[in-house]
Amino acid sequence: MVQILRASEMGFCMGVRRAVQIMESEATPGAPVYSVGEIVHNPFVVERLERAGVLQLPGPDEVEGDIGAETARRVQQGRVAITAHGVGERVVRQLRESGLEIVDTTCPIVTRAQRYGQKFVREGWHVVIFGDPGHKEVRGIMGWTHDRSGVSHASIAESAELEYLRRFVADFPGGFPGKVGVMAQTTHKMEDFARFVANLMLLQRDGNFELHVVNTLCHATTGQQEAAAMLARQVDVMVVVGGRKSANTRHLREVCEEQGTRAYHIESAGELEASWFAGVERIGLTAGASTPDDSVDRVEARIRELAPG
Repeated sequence: MVQILRASEMGFCMGVRRAVQIMESEATPGAPVYSVGEIVHNPFVVERLERAGVLQLPGPDEVEGDIGAETARRVQQGRVAITAHGVGERVVRQLRESGLEIVDTTCPIVTRAQRYGQKFVREGWHVVIFGDPGHKEVRGIMGWTHDRSGVSHASIAESAELEYLRRFVADFPGGFPGKVGVMAQTTHKMEDFARFVANLMLLQRDGNFELHVVNTLCHATTGQQEAAAMLARQVDVMVVVGGRKSANTRHLREVCEEQGTRAYHIESAGELEASWFAGVERIGLTAGASTPDDSVDRVEARIRELAPG
C-alpha cells in the first residue's frame, strides 16, 4: 500500500495568510481594492481574491519607482493594497501624496528587513542584500536604501559561491565599502545565507572593514524547509505544490533534491503524472508559503488516484 506523508510544516505562512485576510475583509465587488503588483505568487489565490473584489493593477510589478498618473486615475474611486512582498519608500510616499487610501498588507518580516535597510543607509553603511535581483521583495527593500538625495546605497548579490563573490567584490567602483550591512531575501535558505556571509568574510580577510549581519530570514520559511528536508529523507519521491513564481516553493524543491530525493514542483493536481509514482512506496507532500490548503488536498486526492495500490 502506497503511503502519502505530509510535511509537518507547509502551506500558507503567517504573512500570506494575514495579507489575504486583510484584503478579503477590505474588498467588495462594488468597492474594489487595487493591488500594486501580483497579490501573491499563486494563481488560485489570485482568482479567489478577484472574485472577492481585489483587482491587480495592469502592467509590471512597480515596487521601487513612480506609480504614474495612470495608476492614480484608475484607483481614484478605490483603495490601493500593498502586497505581502512590500514596496519601496517612494511608492508609499507617492500613494499618500495622491490622496489614495492605502491597505498595507506587507509581511511584518519584510517590513523589518526594509527598516534595517533604511537604518543602515542613514548610519552610513552600504547595504548588501543576498537575494534574487528580480524578486519583488528584494526590489522593494532596495527602494528603502536611498539617501536624502535619492542615491541608492545598496547592492544585490545573487549567489553565495566564492567565484561569484570574488567578481562581485572586485567590481565595486572605488573598491569594496568599509562598512557593510548584510541581509538576505526572507525566503532564502539558512545554509546558503551562512555560506554567503562566510565567503564574503573570507574574501575580505586581509581588508580593514566592518560587517554587520542581520538575519532577515523568515522563520516560517526556514521551518518549512527543515520539515521538507526531514520528510524527503523518509520517502521515495516528493511533490512540492506552489506557484511557478514562488521563490520559497522553488527552494523547497531544491531542499528535497539536496537530500537525494526525486522531487516535482507543480501548481495544480492536473500536472501530476502516474509515471512519477511507479515502483514507489512512500510519497512526500509539501507546499509553498502561498499555497492554500484546498490546493494541497486536491493534489493528495489526485495522487491517490494515480499511485499504484
